[in-house]
Amino acid sequence: MAKNQKWVIFSLALASLLAFIMYSIPNSKASENMAMVTMFEPDESAMVPIIKRMVGPHPNLVHTVYRFVAYGFYSYGFPHFAPSAVVLKLLSWFGQGENLPLMMLSMRQLISVMPMIASLWVLVYVQDQFKTWRSVALLAFLLAVPAVVQNGYWWHPDGLVMLFSSLVLFFLWKDNRSFGKHFYFAAILCGILVALKVVGFFFFLTIAVVLVWGLIEKRLTWKQFFSKGLQFILIMALAIVAASPHLLIPNHRALAFNVLKREILETSKGYGVFYEKGLASAWPTMHAFYGEAVFLVTVLGVSVWSLWDEKTRFLRVLVLSWFIPLSTHLLFFSHFKYQYWLPVALPMFSNLIVLLPKEKKDWQDHNKSRLVRILLLAIVILQFGLFIKKDVDLFRVRNTRAENNPSIQFYEKALVELAPVTQDKLVYYDYRLYMPEKQGWMIENSFDLLTYDYIHSRNFDLLFLSQQRIRDYLHPSAIGIDPTTFAQSQAFYRDADEEKLEGYKLLLRDETVLLYIREDLCEKYYSADRCD
Repeated sequence: MAKNQKWVIFSLALASLLAFIMYSIPNSKASENMAMVTMFEPDESAMVPIIKRMVGPHPNLVHTVYRFVAYGFYSYGFPHFAPSAVVLKLLSWFGQGENLPLMMLSMRQLISVMPMIASLWVLVYVQDQFKTWRSVALLAFLLAVPAVVQNGYWWHPDGLVMLFSSLVLFFLWKDNRSFGKHFYFAAILCGILVALKVVGFFFFLTIAVVLVWGLIEKRLTWKQFFSKGLQFILIMALAIVAASPHLLIPNHRALAFNVLKREILETSKGYGVFYEKGLASAWPTMHAFYGEAVFLVTVLGVSVWSLWDEKTRFLRVLVLSWFIPLSTHLLFFSHFKYQYWLPVALPMFSNLIVLLPKEKKDWQDHNKSRLVRILLLAIVILQFGLFIKKDVDLFRVRNTRAENNPSIQFYEKALVELAPVTQDKLVYYDYRLYMPEKQGWMIENSFDLLTYDYIHSRNFDLLFLSQQRIRDYLHPSAIGIDPTTFAQSQAFYRDADEEKLEGYKLLLRDETVLLYIREDLCEKYYSADRCD
């Protein structure tokens, strides 16, 4: 290893360590109890009982293995839950299995941040092989992308998705159309990626391009073309099953497929209401987390322009053929979320390295190409500055999210307001609100839209309703997937907003939460004028 390369790797390691430490500051906060976790990240709180059930304790080895692989929550794959459960088990060995703040910090850092940083190393390596200062510059730029920063602030599969998708690109690039062992390694990793999240299927165009390229170059005969393609699919299928052992258990396989069908429906249509699709609806999120329009056009233009470089053409084609199918799906057939675009956007961003000179002599020629490169690089540098500004805001918001939180403040006011109510209470609360466990309170929530039928069938004593949720579902542009049910939900939310909820009286309200109490309880514990 050359001396210069050692310096590059040291710099990359130092930058990664600093980033890892910086993430740990906000990731260690706002997890004092499960109510805080649920309020800020409902997805995180839904996974905690799953990994606790996976690690036991269980009565015997057979049951232990069964419960570990048949975990029963198949919105995310086994490659996400297995390492998460291992982390929890390690914490348990040190007597910290019930230390919720430490558990959440560990999950966010080890399951999200670390794989995400590792994926950036993979992208940097395929672009520069850690040979020049450009590797350090590229890693710094990728670390600053707000989507990367935001994704480091929660425990979610997307860091692993980034890592496995980057590794698929790495092994295909490493194979360089020789169709040897690295080609099959890519098939294995693609299968694991499918097991993790179905986005792995979107590599179909990349694999097709590689095979066709091999055919055109006469590296493959027609027989080998079909043989290699079928081998890739077979190995990928075996990897999917190996990385999804619950598929070998009939009832869990049926459950997993039902969840998959529901997830496809919800991401393509919406959760209760239709989500808008297209670039116009995606743009606010894309702009907030990926940059200005001129920058994104620059990224696309540089990626296409760099195809003329024969030495790096294969890598650029791999990146583009991976980028196009998933981006098309996210923009036109699904609801756009910032984390969904990460595995394809980051490889495209890494193509910007071609704007950086390897050595001073590369920029000595005064020609039009050099001037264009300087202009494009200026756009990238300006965007980097805007990224840093956005990152500081994201860090500040995340680091102070529990301080003076309106939902927490409302809960404290509600306790004072409810002091006269001495009986045990059945409480409904919207999932984005703060609701810690409290003696005498039996609490429930729902991700579904509320209706009078649901509320009255449960006969809740108290309702904590989110003002934002009411605004969302009463918005004129909101269209329900099931028109009949949505009309019933809108009737409920409209009555709640107008403070005339059937069977309930409003006790307390602010810009964040509405607190309702059942009419008979209001009359029992409060004055008549309060319950009019």
